[in-house]
Amino acid sequence: RWIIQDNKHLLARVMVNRIWQYHFGRGLVLTPNDFGTRGTYPSHPQLLDFLAQTFIDSGFNINQIHYLILESATYQQSSINTVVDESLDPSNRFIWKFNARRIPAENIRDSWMHVAGTLDSSMGGEHPFPPASSWGFSQHAPFYGDYDHNHRSVYLMTQRIRRHPFLALFDGADTNASTPLRVETTVPTQSLYLLNSEFVHMQATAAANRVLASSANDDARLDALYQRTLTRHPSNDERKHDLMFIQSYKDELSSEMLDSAELEIRTWAALTRVLITSNEFLTIE
Repeated sequence: RWIIQDNKHLLARVMVNRIWQYHFGRGLVLTPNDFGTRGTYPSHPQLLDFLAQTFIDSGFNINQIHYLILESATYQQSSINTVVDESLDPSNRFIWKFNARRIPAENIRDSWMHVAGTLDSSMGGEHPFPPASSWGFSQHAPFYGDYDHNHRSVYLMTQRIRRHPFLALFDGADTNASTPLRVETTVPTQSLYLLNSEFVHMQATAAANRVLASSANDDARLDALYQRTLTRHPSNDERKHDLMFIQSYKDELSSEMLDSAELEIRTWAALTRVLITSNEFLTIE
């Protein structure tokens, strides 16, 4: 009651700003944790007030705000600029185009498993902690445990003093502090993970098996793979180069004397890795 009675307009502004930030990468107010005198002024104050009042009138219906934003022309803009002089607003503060950005770490992991068919969408259970009688943790020997599984990333092991390695690498929230806005980084270790991670290779292999089971024709397989990963068909140039890649990869593996089934799996898994680590897969545009 304390939150929604006298302060309901502040609550509504803060909440719709968070929802806007979720869809656009940053809010109308750039300081989502501070709407006071030390916070930034909203870029579109009338829009913020309109969304806040709509939120209140709807009975604080979050879905209605999602629908309102997703159906707007602003959200449906392209991130590619062909008209506006970028020097007028280089930071795109006034949202004249969509801000391309990488999807959050949790979405990356879940999307890979969804494509591979390994995602368990059921609720995650308890982590297999060691029995209390075996605990010998101290300040200098704290507890660490990842407990990886195939459930959605929201059920990954979370510790205040240590982020899950994957979430930490791809800018997941700091579990030891309030994180109103994640800072997106692009560092070499992320590329190395995409190239060498056993998890990425496992998901790519599982996805390749699904594609191979769908058809015996390479063109049909390519269509199925693109639909699963990028939700579209390959262009003519992409199809041409991908089929060339498939043949050249098989030629490279010929010296390993693999049976035909293993050769197909490794070849299509390699192409799958290319697609699931591509900018198009990892970026909202």
